[in-house]
Amino acid sequence: MTMKKLIAAIAGLSVAAFATMAVGAQSSPAPGEAALGGYCPVAYAMMNKAMKGDPQYASEHDGKTYLLSNDEAKQMFDGSPEKYLPAYEGWCATAVAQGMKLESDPTLFTVYNGRTYLFSKADAKAMFDKDQAGTVAKADANWPKLADQASQ
Repeated sequence: MTMKKLIAAIAGLSVAAFATMAVGAQSSPAPGEAALGGYCPVAYAMMNKAMKGDPQYASEHDGKTYLLSNDEAKQMFDGSPEKYLPAYEGWCATAVAQGMKLESDPTLFTVYNGRTYLFSKADAKAMFDKDQAGTVAKADANWPKLADQASQ
């Protein structure tokens, strides 16, 4: 086995191992809890920052409550929520690329081609960042099958 194949195999096992752990903010929050662990979806896209939102600037979308960082962010979100929501309903993008749903840590993210992607662990983010286009292509192909499944 070549070193490259060995590293790829170990990386795949690392992400698969994450599937057994509950981490970070749940992608489907419990009733009364803010989505994205209370982080502002507009801050990811516009400021490239993981920033906590303020309950004073809460917005509802598709049955979930999102906290925005200020009035301007709330107006931007309310005007076009799909533009700011993370891909794959906030599930770990690298895990989705590997065919599974894994809760994300809202502080671990990458904005790629104007879309926010969240990750379960730093290793998953690093894997995504090494091949963003390839990982997105795999995740996009897997998402229709995973979207309606309960979390693993």
